Amino acid sequence: MQRIRHVGLVACGAIVVQLGVGSPSAAQTSNWEEVTEERLLTPEDGDWANYRRTYDVTGYSPLTQINRVNVGDLRLVWAHSMGDTNRWVPTPVVSNHLMYVAESDRVTAFEVETGEVAWVHQRSYPEDIQKSQALGRSRGVSLYNDLVYWGTADSALVAIDAETGDPQWEVSTGDYSDGLGHAHPALIADGKVILGFAGGDKSARGLVVAHDAETGEHLWTTYTIPAPGEPGYETWTERELPPMGGLTWGTISYDPELKFIYLGTGQPTPWASTLRGPGDALYTNSILALDIDTGELQWHFQVVPADNWDLDAAHESMLVDLEIGGRVFKALIETSKIGWGLVLDRETGRFLHAFRTGYDNIIEGWTDTGSPIYNPEQIPTMEDVDSGKTFEVCPHFHGTRNLNAPSYSPATGFYYLGLNNSCMDVTYVSEDYQPGRIYRGMASRTKMVPGYDYIGEFAAFDPKTGDRAWTYEVPNGVAVTASALATGGGLVFSGTADRRLFALDHETGDLLWETRLNGDISGAPVTFEVNGRQYLAVGAGGRIGMTTSYANFTDTNIPQGSGVMWVFALPE
Repeated sequence: MQRIRHVGLVACGAIVVQLGVGSPSAAQTSNWEEVTEERLLTPEDGDWANYRRTYDVTGYSPLTQINRVNVGDLRLVWAHSMGDTNRWVPTPVVSNHLMYVAESDRVTAFEVETGEVAWVHQRSYPEDIQKSQALGRSRGVSLYNDLVYWGTADSALVAIDAETGDPQWEVSTGDYSDGLGHAHPALIADGKVILGFAGGDKSARGLVVAHDAETGEHLWTTYTIPAPGEPGYETWTERELPPMGGLTWGTISYDPELKFIYLGTGQPTPWASTLRGPGDALYTNSILALDIDTGELQWHFQVVPADNWDLDAAHESMLVDLEIGGRVFKALIETSKIGWGLVLDRETGRFLHAFRTGYDNIIEGWTDTGSPIYNPEQIPTMEDVDSGKTFEVCPHFHGTRNLNAPSYSPATGFYYLGLNNSCMDVTYVSEDYQPGRIYRGMASRTKMVPGYDYIGEFAAFDPKTGDRAWTYEVPNGVAVTASALATGGGLVFSGTADRRLFALDHETGDLLWETRLNGDISGAPVTFEVNGRQYLAVGAGGRIGMTTSYANFTDTNIPQGSGVMWVFALPE
């Protein structure tokens, strides 16, 4: 493989700390097996080399060694205290006995079986890195061939030798001083590294970029917010400030047959139409299908047009084939902050149906073509600005779900998701625009759903019909914070703000196992196999928004220590 070294950039940007030289990890990884494109397309059962394991982002593992019979025997293998203590939402990836974990300013490689640190890649950020919204929010890295790809808070794509931690090359992807940065790991497919950006709360303009996986060469850029004269610009009100928002901070999925990538976009800037003006504000709060070769838009579906509440749709589009009405569709399932799930035809973007997930008083239903029917009482007017009028809006802008990803099991056909029911009191206010600052036009206060005595629940849905198959009522009604993980062992894992990592029966929702960790289960549980042994890994203690915003309502204690990576397995 050709190595292009950008010596000046690497020297300024990263320090590599190599540990464990001559240790078991070095010996075990001497015969490196590359993470090929074929391996990413059709992973072996024990693989977890991709963010949600597979390009369809189902978050499902077919492993069966840990199952409904023996899950109660899970034991801690090792744990490691990390540096990040706030908004840490990690998803590790694994290859060649090494597990890779990202934090805000470093990537650490662990030897899976022992917990030994193989290497640390430490990045030094510029003094004004606070301009980037991605600072402190790194959620993971990507693997391809023998490289680790890391999108950084200062808008760079860094390629690191997966075995040694040596930096290989680095390219700039954007301007962090505009608020842009990478929090989410890249999608790597078809020889391309595809990256979205955080920055919506810094008034940035949304975009997605593709770079060559071998060289880092820029291939294409697609903006999610139209410029004057481009399609969609007419859905914004003409004003002094250009359209902004629509950031792409979530998971990107990929259909290799259609050669489409799917991504969601964030809220418009400013949040409230009372500042922004009327109009749907394309392509914010939308699901986009792009051609992987060119970045050209193939179709779009706007989930929340004319948003007034920061209820963005930048979450993953799960790709599952479903039989609906006697016909098998190449379907796409999307749940986001609103209390609804959407099922679309992923070839065309055609609306198939919607189903309720959690409490929501904004959207009353959907038209046959998939337009949300808003509760008119929730739509503000100019007369409401600075009037003191309070709107009780549900859900809160953290959403019925947020970064906690769903999972899908082909064994049950169920879509599993942790849900949080909440509201906010909203007033609409006048506000002056300041570059690099959040621009809302609304003020809010978190509150419980009237009549509810709980926040969180974990549910299984049949996406063909939208029916809720079962619900697990979490103890004390605390917020569900972790992503879901379904397995071939008949299990679904997730976790809560009060430190509980749990496993449920995938058919019934019965609690089969739980343990208390150091803090909120802030990351995504993953499972993989090394040397014939199945492991379960998860990060905890990230003190994420769903934990801190809802803790007071459920008397949830928030520990103040560091984040920790935990690794479990059955006794040998």
